[in-house]
Amino acid sequence: MSDERCLPHRENLAAYALGTLDADDIPALESHLADCQDCQSELADYQSVASSLLQAIPPRMPPQGLRRKLIARLPSQQTRTPKLFADIFGQISIGQVALAVVMLFLLGLNIFSTLQIRQLQQGQFELAERLSQDQTAIAMLAYPSTQALPVHAEMSDITGSMLVDKDKNTAVLVLWNLPRVEAGQTYQIWLIDSGGQRTSGGLFTPVNDWGYTTATIHSPRPLGQFVGIGVTVEPEGGSEGPTGSLELGVVL
Repeated sequence: MSDERCLPHRENLAAYALGTLDADDIPALESHLADCQDCQSELADYQSVASSLLQAIPPRMPPQGLRRKLIARLPSQQTRTPKLFADIFGQISIGQVALAVVMLFLLGLNIFSTLQIRQLQQGQFELAERLSQDQTAIAMLAYPSTQALPVHAEMSDITGSMLVDKDKNTAVLVLWNLPRVEAGQTYQIWLIDSGGQRTSGGLFTPVNDWGYTTATIHSPRPLGQFVGIGVTVEPEGGSEGPTGSLELGVVL
């Protein structure tokens, strides 16, 4: 006998002889028995022993009323009641429950990791934007004709200045104690010409825990052609024209 070939089947021979082998394992065993004389011989020994055991048990008459009790337990003799919960969960094995728990854990971990990554990405974006604005402010200070104009705020706690070279199209606001806006809102900068026309100069939001806020102003033409700037609170994404109250301003 090739132990290596027969080993997976030999442990099932006894259960097969007694008629208790799982139905899923029977086809493989019977296929093996078809061309393995050694396993056939061993199966015959098991069958002989099983037959002897059955013959060694003296016949006994079943208790009176057993037949009646068995018939009463037949599904056709019972009133069926809805047991949807039991029918569903009665078919779920412990392994399936464990797998479901693991899948739920991994799903929760994946959601948590995704949220963490998004927060890190948002933090990196805010940091990169802040560094870019600070670099712009430093570059403005390097211009020999740059002026620091005072900010006039509606709220007394807000202080700051605007770094501007009126011959250029870019300026920087440096603000202290500017409060954060509510969700779905942003600050919008407006360039005001002599005719009162407002042109958007950009959007910005304060960053948590920085203490001060820098905002770069982008103008379609040299800033000297405007008479001032204003900042209002607008819906996220900005507005075509000012809709909120004026929070602060600078006279050019």
